Amino acid sequence: MPRPWPRGPGSRRYLPFGLVLVGFVAIGWVFGTRVHAIRQVEAELRAFRAQETRLHDEIEALRRRLAEATLPQVVEREARQQLRWGFPDEERIIIMRR
Repeated sequence: MPRPWPRGPGSRRYLPFGLVLVGFVAIGWVFGTRVHAIRQVEAELRAFRAQETRLHDEIEALRRRLAEATLPQVVEREARQQLRWGFPDEERIIIMRR
């Protein structure tokens, strides 16, 4: 037959220590998860700022292209390259390889 746990004043002396230990673990877990969440948000913020910088640079490049798009030589170059247009008196030579 197993021995019963001792009852009396000595059996409860570990209870406050256990409660304090559980309290410290709970506080550590709460603050640890908050620190982890703050670090994740900071990393996302850095990524968004880098993306914002790239987008601002791209917007500036597009604005420069738009400003120069009204120049006649730019319009002619784009028409020749993208639309394959040319003047009526020009002949186009197409080389096909087998």
